[in-house]
Amino acid sequence: MIETLISSKTRIKLLLKFFLNSSTTAYLRSLEEEFGESTNSIRIELNRFEKAGFLASHSQANKKF
Repeated sequence: MIETLISSKTRIKLLLKFFLNSSTTAYLRSLEEEFGESTNSIRIELNRFEKAGFLASHSQANKKF
């Protein structure tokens, strides 16, 4: 049902992961392994969410969470 509203499968996976449990944290490579999607498509969607104010990020060592 949600697929009819949101066409991007990557976006749907990210929405479900982060908005069903708002205390979830992750970094790009872990999301790549979990979703089986390309890092580029995940990065694009994460940047869109961050720009819209839906997600916040922070850096730890050389990883952006």
